[in-house]
Amino acid sequence: MLIHQRVDQNMLEMFERIPMQKMTRFIDLSKFWTKETNLSVERAHEMTGLDKRTLSSARRGFLDRCQIDTIYKLLELASELAGREVDFKEIIRNDETR
Repeated sequence: MLIHQRVDQNMLEMFERIPMQKMTRFIDLSKFWTKETNLSVERAHEMTGLDKRTLSSARRGFLDRCQIDTIYKLLELASELAGREVDFKEIIRNDETR
């Protein structure tokens, strides 16, 4: 048996024991970024420097991947919109919660 075959077999056995998480998580700013805040995506882009598509997805609650720096900028934006410091857990939602 070749070494890579043994490693592959060990990896398969390990992954069989680990339950796969099938729940998708999203960054969701919709509860902070409401119509009452009167903030456009363009203005948010100027404030944060983030891509408009990223901001639009986060505003709708469907941003499913981004860099860590982006998460921190979105947290700052949510905190500014809420008028208080927003916790990371408050902007994350599971696909089941909508």
